This record gives sequence, C-alpha cells and structure tokens, in this order.
Amino acid sequence: MGQLTPLLLLAALLLLFWLVVIRPARRQQSTVSELQRNLAVGDRVVLSAGIFGTIAELEDSRVQLEIAPGTVIEVSRQVVVRRAEDSPEPEDLAPADPDEPAEATGGSGTLHSTDTTETTDFTDRPDAGKA
Repeated sequence: MGQLTPLLLLAALLLLFWLVVIRPARRQQSTVSELQRNLAVGDRVVLSAGIFGTIAELEDSRVQLEIAPGTVIEVSRQVVVRRAEDSPEPEDLAPADPDEPAEATGGSGTLHSTDTTETTDFTDRPDAGKA
C-alpha cells in the first residue's frame, strides 16, 4: 500500500485540477461557441475587446457591427463573447448611500484624487515652446 499512496495522491490532484480548471473552461467555451452560432441581426453584443455594438449584418465568419449611429465595423464572429444584456451592470458607479453628501463624491458620483504634489511650470526655461 505504501507504493500506491503517491499514485493515489497524484490521481486525486489531477482530478481536482480537472474539476477546478478544465471543466469550467470547457463549459465557458461551449457557451461562447453556441452564442456565436446563434447570433442574429439586431442582437446587442460585446466583443472580446470590450466594444459594444448591434449586429447589422451576418456572414459565415464575419459580423457587421454598428458601434455608433452610422458607424459599422466588420469583425470576425469569434470575437463576439456575449450578449450585452447578459453583461452585469456596474453597481459600483452609483453611490452606496443615496443620502450621501455630494461633496464626498465630487458631485458627479466619482471620487476625485486628493493628490497634493506640486506641478512644475517649464515656461521659464530657455528652450520652452521650441520643438
């Protein structure tokens, strides 16, 4: 039994690796492949680069994607990774407490830097403004 213990440990580690890494990756890959096969004109999608757009036209391996009114780009079908509706909404953009004073977030809902380092003015240098 002593010689079998390292083999059982190795088999258990390989099984754990398969359960934690390989199985979820395959499931994700099959989900994305199915999405790419089932694209339709008018779907709002997200590309792997993070670009949002609406499908204007479909070909076998290419997608015409409208990213802004009147702006259409042609991309490979493989770069479409999800539908825009499936994307989680960024909840961290809204203040956590609606009664929070506007000064804490700068009035716009975003935090501003409190960096107090000095900036250097180079306009008094002899070579300033020369290229």
